[in-house]
Amino acid sequence: MKKAEFMEDKIGKVYDGIISSVTNFGVFVELENTIEGLIRFQDLGDEYFIYNEGNKTLTGEKSNIIYKIGDKIKIKVIRANKEAREIDFAKVN
Repeated sequence: MKKAEFMEDKIGKVYDGIISSVTNFGVFVELENTIEGLIRFQDLGDEYFIYNEGNKTLTGEKSNIIYKIGDKIKIKVIRANKEAREIDFAKVN
């Protein structure tokens, strides 16, 4: 809850992060300050992503871009809700 509260005034700010987890609904990204947030599929880009559960990767159907744990990614904070304890990011090109 405190991390989400901390990020509430950071909406719109851009950070470098590292993918810490890949799921069937998006990727979790951890920032240098230990804040972790979710990039949902619709916030990854304008294409369909295929989730590979065995490899824990996402692959872009058109671009063949692969996202996996440990990849560096530039994000923008788009939502922070301390009541729901959620922080949402979007990928920055």
